[in-house]
Amino acid sequence: MVASIWKRIFSTQEVRAVTPVIPPRSTTIATPESALTLTAVWRSVQILATTVSNLGLQTKRYATGIEVIVENPTLVNNPSLQMKRREFIHSTVTDLALYGNAFWYKSYDSAGKVNDLIQIPSNQIMVEQIGDALNAPKVYVYLNKQYSGREIEHLQLSPRAGWLKGPSPIDTCSQDIVGALDLRDYASNWFSQGGVPTGVLKTGREISPDDAQTITNTWNTKQATRQIAVLSNGFEYQPISLKPSEAMFTEVQAQSVQAIARLFGIPPRKLVTGVDGTSDTYSNLVDEESAFFRETVQSYTRPIQDALSNCLPRGTRVEFQWEDLVLSKTQRLAMWSDAINAGIVTPEYAANKEGLNV
Repeated sequence: MVASIWKRIFSTQEVRAVTPVIPPRSTTIATPESALTLTAVWRSVQILATTVSNLGLQTKRYATGIEVIVENPTLVNNPSLQMKRREFIHSTVTDLALYGNAFWYKSYDSAGKVNDLIQIPSNQIMVEQIGDALNAPKVYVYLNKQYSGREIEHLQLSPRAGWLKGPSPIDTCSQDIVGALDLRDYASNWFSQGGVPTGVLKTGREISPDDAQTITNTWNTKQATRQIAVLSNGFEYQPISLKPSEAMFTEVQAQSVQAIARLFGIPPRKLVTGVDGTSDTYSNLVDEESAFFRETVQSYTRPIQDALSNCLPRGTRVEFQWEDLVLSKTQRLAMWSDAINAGIVTPEYAANKEGLNV
């Protein structure tokens, strides 16, 4: 009796149709290109770039101590001769979101005014400093050619003292991106490379390893050709199945999307996910949109405003127009009514800003 028990413990071996594979340690590296393969990252960058590129621009100039709105120069309406303004702003925001930096090459006319801006890929330009002095000038190297600070306009999302380039959000928070990439790949390969069998053949009687292998091979052949399987001698097939939500790791992936939303400052609702304990009331949505514009979008508009202003004559600056995004139609009409009554603008100006024919 004792011998029989010991024989069952040490002689019988489990035979699987698929040999288990222990996943190796992750070798994934987070780069802007690999991060963009995540739908949450792609959508976050698209939301930021689309929001900013759809904003209007206006130019203001100081005159006798008063700042007045003037007609946009050609450079503001069309910064680049190679791209439309929307495309130019969209591409600039994309580089800021992924690399933390954006670079414009400035072309000058015969009068010394900037007349064209060419965006340089942020991942292909190097920033160096000449000399050890605190005020040593920066130089920019692109395709083995050196450019001065006068020729290059350098935009930074989050400037750091002593850093020649601003930090990249992707590099700084690389562990979150790597975790999201590994989770996505693991969920996608769960059934094909996860080392988990599709089912188990069970029997109450003792069989040898050779018999187990023979039965397994016969079963796999039947299943591969979709033939009718016959079970005898007390064998029972128990499939290993998961709920769709478990197979796709839905809950964990939702947390990964929320982490990416935090990284880019995007409201989770915009990425079709949510945070437990929150509700989508009208008041909450308005406050959420206002916070998004104030705390996230402005971190992209400010560097672009400053960079465009640096390309214009002294005393002239550029601003994005926020009315269409921040205020509802009713709020804008009330704003224009107050401005007209106060004599700040004319009815014709307000109607033109709202696209009304009068």
